[in-house]
Amino acid sequence: MIQKLTVALSLILLLSLIWLVTSFINVQAAPGHIIKDDFAVVLSPQSTTLDSPDMQTDQVLIGQTDITATNSYALYFPIVFNRFCATSFDYNEIIRYNLDKINAEAGWASCAHGEGVVVAVVDTGIDLDHPDLQANLISGQSFVAGISSPDDDAGHGTHVAGMVAGVSNNGGIIGVAPRASLMPIKVLDSQGSGWTYDIANGIEWAVDNGAGVINLSLGGVDKSSTLEAAVNYATNQGALVVAAGGNCGDALYILNGCDYQDQPAYPAAFPNVMAVASTDSSDNQSSFSNEGSYIEVAAPGSYIYSTYPSGSYTTMSGTSMASPHVAGLAALIWSQNPSWTNQEVRAQIRNTAQDLGSSGWDSKFGYGRIDADAALNSQQTTATPADFNTEFAAAAPADEAEAPYMPGEILLKLRSGVTVKHVLDPARLAQNEVKVAGTIDPLGVMKLTVPAGQEQEVITELLNSGEVVFAEPNYIVTVR
Repeated sequence: MIQKLTVALSLILLLSLIWLVTSFINVQAAPGHIIKDDFAVVLSPQSTTLDSPDMQTDQVLIGQTDITATNSYALYFPIVFNRFCATSFDYNEIIRYNLDKINAEAGWASCAHGEGVVVAVVDTGIDLDHPDLQANLISGQSFVAGISSPDDDAGHGTHVAGMVAGVSNNGGIIGVAPRASLMPIKVLDSQGSGWTYDIANGIEWAVDNGAGVINLSLGGVDKSSTLEAAVNYATNQGALVVAAGGNCGDALYILNGCDYQDQPAYPAAFPNVMAVASTDSSDNQSSFSNEGSYIEVAAPGSYIYSTYPSGSYTTMSGTSMASPHVAGLAALIWSQNPSWTNQEVRAQIRNTAQDLGSSGWDSKFGYGRIDADAALNSQQTTATPADFNTEFAAAAPADEAEAPYMPGEILLKLRSGVTVKHVLDPARLAQNEVKVAGTIDPLGVMKLTVPAGQEQEVITELLNSGEVVFAEPNYIVTVR
């Protein structure tokens, strides 16, 4: 009995001492911060500061001469109780449900805001004058015929860009990675449509000009070898490719360019792409969101408020809106861990996602809805789950209709050392029926012009030569 009483008294004494000490410690928030749990302990004038790029401990926040009756119990410790950011980070934007769901604010408290990471928005372009984007914009490029500027003439790319890296303190919106750099790559026209050759060209250009993350809020229903070659090139160069999983998950699939419900979308269904499904404000699957074996993670995509051309804002829905949340999270992770590879960043996103639906991976949510807090404030997780799907989506039905393509154009990749003269009837070349209209040298892809209506005939001739890696039409691709 006496022993138990002694233990109880000791515990009470210890708790009282802890309360007393913590009550007397005076702390002050780091200047400019409004992030929860972000504080610095006051240093004594004699203390030595720590030489660390992510700890701001090089000055006394409250000097001894500043002590008054209200703070006369301040204690001075030559230690840091909690890490805070080397540069101030504050914001006055409303945190809407999409950022709240992915725990963006807790992620920002890790001092990662996307600094030093370039995200290419391969889309309809970006409004180059939008006040919520302009500060983060870097040089881009247009690959749409007859248009030289990557300025947005449709609105879709601007909306996507705001979710990736809308800047803070403009009162409109804030992106997942508000200090990442945005590279505008215009590959879709004012109607939100484009061609696989131009998209592949845009991906290659973005990677060769410094993009670490490629966001593709677009897609088609044909498994284009040209598009896959571009995705593989980007991956091999160290970039992470993120794409919209598709909007053919409900009875309105035909309005989204699909032949049947949940028809796989490409490039999302390629193995080297993180395919993103869409969720709503209640963490339910968005009605339009594709299900499939290629879905890797999910993110908010229903009723997302973001930037729009002419300095405006609007609400849009789609897996196009879900994908940039993942691209933004990749930028946050890379800014915190710049030495990580694209596969390590991909694994961290996947393995820290909050499981939804069936336990483990499922075809609606993949491994779950992304979580910035867990991704940035957890230890690195590089393991690949046993059930991780690295295969293509299920094979298309034999009677599936071929997607629309550009009349009079063929995309071609030849085996090494082979030229067009080796694989086509010399008479076609002599009569200028077939011409090389463009090349993407790093991919080894060329665009040929042929008489309209003879595309399949020429493709068959090329494939029969035995010297061709692939030959295919220049398929249409649209916003997702």
